Amino acid sequence: MQKISADETGVKMIFFDIDNTLIDYDASEKNAVTELFKEKYDISLNDEQVQYWHTISKKYFDKYLQGELTFQEQGKKRFCEMTDFCGRNTEENENELLFCDYQFLLEKSWALFGDVNDAIKLLKNFRLGIISNGKSKQQKTKLLCTNIDDYFEIQLFSEDIGKAKPCEDIFLEAVRKSGEKINDIIYVGDNVITDIVPCEKIGIKSVLIDRKGESDSCHTTINNLCELEKLVKKWR
Repeated sequence: MQKISADETGVKMIFFDIDNTLIDYDASEKNAVTELFKEKYDISLNDEQVQYWHTISKKYFDKYLQGELTFQEQGKKRFCEMTDFCGRNTEENENELLFCDYQFLLEKSWALFGDVNDAIKLLKNFRLGIISNGKSKQQKTKLLCTNIDDYFEIQLFSEDIGKAKPCEDIFLEAVRKSGEKINDIIYVGDNVITDIVPCEKIGIKSVLIDRKGESDSCHTTINNLCELEKLVKKWR
């Protein structure tokens, strides 16, 4: 793939990931699955069970992104494993219903990180956009439910593009849609492999958001999205 080149002219547009960058996805996921198992089976999930849910969710969602499973199939497989792990035997149709109920509870649980609205205000003079993996309807709903949808003029989702991060194609498509030079664009995400590395390969400035301060990455890193304003001014 050919790398797009451009002069160093500053920053014109900032794209964001959604899950665990803008939306506290891990907390929302925990709340939804905990409520579901309590409601359906009177099971209070412990930390080990919640962590198991996070692990299998990532495993099967990655299979969906790679085209190995449909969205519904990956959901049913998650619940097949999770109910077994929690000592319940369920049939395929029950797992399908559980996934539907889970999606409903998850949608009610979407919440922004505390720094998001303040950061958006600080960046009001920049064009903002979204590049996110997942189903476009679900990802769009997250933005609508948390009242930030209107701030992002360009929104690209892997389901629509047919390519998922870390494939560089989805980032290149964002560059084309923006009409900006590649060195005038920043991408902010929480995952080095899917967000940061592909941007560096094609020349997009990338920023890792690490709110817990756990990363030892050598990449440009911030602990709060409000730090973006000073960082952008430096790059300009």
